[in-house]
Order: sequence, then C-alpha cells, then structure tokens
Amino acid sequence: MKERMYIMKTTSLEEVQRIFKVQKAKYSPSNPPSYEERMDRLKRADKLIRDHWPEFIQTLQEDFGSRDSDQIFGADILSPLFHGKHVRDHLAQWMKPERKSSGLLGLVGQKTYILNEPLGVIGIVTPFNAPVSLAFDPAIEALAAGNSVMIKVTESTPRTADFMQKLVAKYFKEEEMAVVTGEADVSACFAALPWDKMVFTGGSEIGKKILAAAAPNLTPVVLELGGKCPAVVLPDADIRAAAPRISLGRTGNAGQVCLAVDYALVPETKLEALIQQIVEVDQQAFPTMINNPKVSSIINQAGYNRIVGYIEEAKAAGCRIIQVNPANEKLPDPETRKIPLTIVVNPGENLQVSKYEIFGPVLSIYSYKHLDEAIAFINKHEKPLGLYVFGKDKNDIRKVVSSTSSGGVTVNDITLHAGTNTMGFGGVGYSGMGRYKGGILGYKAFCNEKAVYEQGLMGRFTASFLVPFATDRPRSMMRRMVGIKSQPR
Repeated sequence: MKERMYIMKTTSLEEVQRIFKVQKAKYSPSNPPSYEERMDRLKRADKLIRDHWPEFIQTLQEDFGSRDSDQIFGADILSPLFHGKHVRDHLAQWMKPERKSSGLLGLVGQKTYILNEPLGVIGIVTPFNAPVSLAFDPAIEALAAGNSVMIKVTESTPRTADFMQKLVAKYFKEEEMAVVTGEADVSACFAALPWDKMVFTGGSEIGKKILAAAAPNLTPVVLELGGKCPAVVLPDADIRAAAPRISLGRTGNAGQVCLAVDYALVPETKLEALIQQIVEVDQQAFPTMINNPKVSSIINQAGYNRIVGYIEEAKAAGCRIIQVNPANEKLPDPETRKIPLTIVVNPGENLQVSKYEIFGPVLSIYSYKHLDEAIAFINKHEKPLGLYVFGKDKNDIRKVVSSTSSGGVTVNDITLHAGTNTMGFGGVGYSGMGRYKGGILGYKAFCNEKAVYEQGLMGRFTASFLVPFATDRPRSMMRRMVGIKSQPR
C-alpha cells in the first residue's frame, strides 16, 4: 500500500485573507452574539459531526491507508460530541456576569463583577493525528464564547481537509466558521494573520514558528505540543494492570498520539516482567499486522522513514531491541508503512529515541534502582504534556506528582486527565502553553475576562485620594493601610 495520490483543493492566499476580513468586519464589541445565536451554532456543529461521522471515518482511513475505525471514533468523533453537550448544558450559566465579593463595601452599593466578552476571530491549526476533534473541540468553546472561527486543516490528511471544508461551508456562514486548506504557504499566511487568539496543535519545533509568526501582531496563542510522556512504574505496581495501558497506549494509532506513553521507567527488579507482559498484550491485540485493518499506518513515508531511522540507530548502538511480530512478517513494511511495537531497553541519552518525541510505535524502557533516579531522569528532560504513575503507595505517587512538572497527570491509567470537562487540557514549557476543553476554564480561554467596578456611596470620598492631596488625612490613611507610620511630607 503506497501513498495514494490525492490532489487537495488549496485555498488561495487571497481567499484566506478575504475570509479573515469578512469575519473581522462582522465582529463588533457592541453587538456580540446572543445566547440563542451561540446555541444555534453549537447545535449545528453537533449536527455536522453527528450526521457525517461515518464519512469522517472513511476519509481518515483513506488518508492514513490503514486505521482502526474504533480508534478514529474515539479520537475524533467522541470528544467533540461529548464535549459539545457539556458546553451547551452550561452555556447559559457561563454567560452570566460573575459576581465578585466587595466585602463590607457591598453594603454601601459597591459592585464588582467579571464580564466574559468575546475576543473576536479565532484561528485554529490542526494536526494529522486527530484533525476532526482537534479542530472542533476548541471551535466549540470559541463559538460558545461568541467568537467566529477559521480552521486550517493539516495537508497531511487532504481528503479529510476537503470534506471538512465542504461540510462547514454547508452548515455555517463564512462569517461564523470557515475552513481553509493548503500546503505550507497557506499555513504561513494563516499563522501571520492578526487573530484575536490562535490555537495550534502539533510539534514543538513548528510551535516555535507559530509563535514567531504571531509575535508581530501580539497574537495570544494556545500551543498544545506533546513531548515525551513518561510512565513511572512504582515498586509496588501491579504489572498486569500497568502493562496493557502502556502497551496499547503506545500502539494506539501506531503511537501517533501526543499523549501516548513515550517511555517507561521501571524498577530493575520488574524490568523483565514488564517487558514480558507488554509483549504478550501486544501479541494478543495484533496477531498480524500487514493486512490487519486494526493496525494504523504511519501517516506518510517521511514519518515512516524517520521512525525506522531511530530504530536502526538504536540497533547500531548495541541496544537491546524487542520487536513484537507474532506472525513473523517482514516488518517494518515500507509498502503499508506499518511498524511493529518496538521496545528499546535502556537506550543511551545521545540516541534519537531518547532525545525526540517518537510519534510512532517505539517504546523506550529505562530501569532504575531508586525512585529518586526516575524523578531525576524526568526532570532532566523537557516538561511533558502528560505523565503517568502506576502503583499503590500513596506517598510514592504523591512524590512523583509533586516532584515533577507536566501538563497533567493520570494515576494508574493513561490520558484520562485530558478527557475531563472540568480541568482543562494543555502543556507546560516545551509541551505547550494555555488550556482549553475544560468546562468554564475552556470557555474563558476564548473570552476577555473584563473586570467591572461599580462605585457606591464611597464615591463621595474617593476623590479626596487623588493627588495632590488637599489634606494630610488621605496620606496617613494610605500608609496605615500597609503598616507604615505616617511621616512628614
């Protein structure tokens, strides 16, 4: 199965700029969308996905060449439908002014509150691994907040990009939401527009370019960048419970998931048991690979070559390599771009498998003697998007969680911290900045939280605190407020 040629429709640079100007012209702080208008847009987004999810699965399977339909549904369809319902259920409450305490001054008429107003026009750039959900999840919150949205779908999934562009044009006016497609020149043009906010999901190195393009316009950017997500297996961990999550979490979508376990840290005494269990789980899940539709292909030849190159480098360096291949097929296979789960044991830190996010079915496993070694190993590297801890000892769990930094943590499972509707999803440092998809936190990510102070009866006296003071009384009062004794002028 070679990469099949498909000519994606490319949005011209002029058209990208025209749509942006249309959305900008439509936005006015004096006329934000009403609750009814926002709900209508959210319901249309839900209907778009709900009515066409089988076609989305088909286009993504064609773009990848081979991909499990259940994997696609879980990664691309479930989230925006589930997340969208939560947003619709709570939107009326979120749109209300947030009252803030004025203390005793509230008794004399002072009011303080937050108005969450729309930012304006939001730009969203999607990656290939979940282009539907990673377009619509932030778009749902942006629409709920009263913004218009433009989406640039990755050129790595051209059929899905074209289909999404067609559907969004059918369900939405272009001043509400629009999709543009194209190669790197369109992406560069898109990133350089003066957005009111931009969301980018992808690799850290491209994230740097996005920030550079946004800087001249002071565009605020949410970056979700992935990274090397570790799993810490504690000495008392149940290996039979941890192994399936680590194994299938690494091989899901052939490891092309930003939150997938990139490497595991395990006590020396449990190293062989963990390897054995991971191998058994993978053999049972994928008894064959090349003609197995449950096994995802690497998205393109360049990605395939990069991952195979990492494996070959580790082999040449003398690393212990375990490739799970129960049917003894000729793998990796360049024709189908399928790579078996490949375990690399204790690779040197100079190797690419240790330095870079794999984004493929390669799992590095490092053994440690003491937990402090595992924590130090994590902290020596860039902060990951997700961190996973397996074990029972609450003190050890707390130690790992509190002694490391990551975008989020899941204990005794994987990725679940990113699936809630209350905590927000995002990275830290090299794995990203900002949060969305977190209930009211995600809604506020696309709002200006405008502080409003309404003066009460105290307004009779506050003018006396304007400089220059007419008497010594305001000066003395201000100094006493912070514990400074009054001194001569």
